[in-house]
Amino acid sequence: MFVGMGALTLQGQMAAAAIIEEAWVAEADESALVRHLTSGDPAALEALVALYRARVTRLAHRLLGWGGDPEDVVQEVFLTALRKANGFRGRSSLWTWLATITVNRCRRQLRRQALWRRFVFARSREEPAVAADRSVLQDETNRRVREAVAALPARDREVIVLYYLEECPAAEIGELLGLTPNAVQVRLHRARGRLSSALAEFMEK
Repeated sequence: MFVGMGALTLQGQMAAAAIIEEAWVAEADESALVRHLTSGDPAALEALVALYRARVTRLAHRLLGWGGDPEDVVQEVFLTALRKANGFRGRSSLWTWLATITVNRCRRQLRRQALWRRFVFARSREEPAVAADRSVLQDETNRRVREAVAALPARDREVIVLYYLEECPAAEIGELLGLTPNAVQVRLHRARGRLSSALAEFMEK
């Protein structure tokens, strides 16, 4: 578990706050925060989490199809960022770097889940029960859209989430996913087609 800001000593809290302030002031040089990470500053990870945790959590929750708790993925993202801080060269924004790590962690989590479902099915010979808490969905339209997006293949869901929900431009999506702009458009076209087909009956009502 990450140490919360409240659990740090007063000196540690002040150090983390100073790093956060530096990151906000030096927007043109986001590598400032990474320099603190690579130098082994104990407050640097807390500062990174304070700045980006909510955004990483939201992206992971959406990429995982709104199913389950994204907390494990979120922690993996920040620990990976800490381990690989030396690899950040400033060629992309700090958020783009974290988002790329988040996409990769979510892909791995989904592969694990798929393998586990196959293992359980092979042992029980019964379809595993899938529990889903729908209480947070406020209306029928949102519920249907989220279900349709969640049901998309993972790679189609990635571009839909990034383009429509995270509002990333196609060029940034290409950078995140390692795709050419043309490949992003092709994937978006395919994903939109699948989403439209899944929602067609509902939209006709």
